[in-house]
Amino acid sequence: MTASDPADWPLIPRGSSFEDHTVGRVFDHHWGRTVHASDNVFFTTQMLAFNPLHFNRELATAAGHPDEVVNPLLVFAIVFGLSVEDLSEGGGPFLGASDLRYLREIYPGETLYASSTVVEARESGSRPDAGIVTWHTVGRGSDGKPVIEFRRTNLVAKRVTGRELAPVPDGFAEDFRVGDRFRHARTRTVTDIDLNGFTLLVMNTATGHFSEQEMEDTPFGERINFGGLTLALTVGLATQDTSGQLVREEGLDDIRFATPVRHGDTIGAASEVLAVEPDGAQARVSFRHYGINQRGEIVCQTTRTVRVRSRVALANQAGDGSTRAPAVPIER
Repeated sequence: MTASDPADWPLIPRGSSFEDHTVGRVFDHHWGRTVHASDNVFFTTQMLAFNPLHFNRELATAAGHPDEVVNPLLVFAIVFGLSVEDLSEGGGPFLGASDLRYLREIYPGETLYASSTVVEARESGSRPDAGIVTWHTVGRGSDGKPVIEFRRTNLVAKRVTGRELAPVPDGFAEDFRVGDRFRHARTRTVTDIDLNGFTLLVMNTATGHFSEQEMEDTPFGERINFGGLTLALTVGLATQDTSGQLVREEGLDDIRFATPVRHGDTIGAASEVLAVEPDGAQARVSFRHYGINQRGEIVCQTTRTVRVRSRVALANQAGDGSTRAPAVPIER
């Protein structure tokens, strides 16, 4: 490892620590998630929840619904998922939930939002490096009215000191300076579903990605990952830290694959800012993204150019100095 090795660059942290969860604190989770009919059918069938209200539109409408009813446990899972980055991504198992109430049905095409309030936070008696936190989480529709609520409890890791961290960018043009280098917090392990499912989803017929027989007598000895997936993972892992105020993707250049990715490899990402070119209320920003495996080897690299919003321009548009996007109304 050297100082110029992307695996050594400062980390942009994600998640929170036990110390961040004081009783009464409210987290308005910044993402929303539109529920699609395909989400509902896939979830319901994979969970063996064969209630035809969730996958038979004719039966659902005959029962008085405007469409298929979204499986309420999918609603729970989505609202739960929307809260994870703010509450429990930093580490610690989900210990349980209580007082789960479905306040109305959700139908395909609706968008869910979430907020959470800390209702209890205490030290762990068995884990000095963690605490136990309980939140009251509310899921809402686009009108801000609650559609689901529950309490959930997690073990939450305490803050780790001594790491070199980079500031968390909002994604505005002003957040990036030429020469900035940073690692992204999330990693992803390549599974058999990726090797088969993604390759065949995009109709890539290179059998070296999905046939062990084809590869067993080659120098690789086994299936290797489709480069398009390795590239998509590299860019995807970098996306939240580099595209929070994206206007549009402009393109990629100089894509290279130095080391093959195999089943079971875990991929992380790092980025370097190459150029920032202001253009009115926006700027063109170019990054060099690196995909890195669990051994610290670079498996993919590419130059990516995006157009992002300016913080000053958004504040002027808001008229109040705010740089936050318009929020969904909340009815508590």
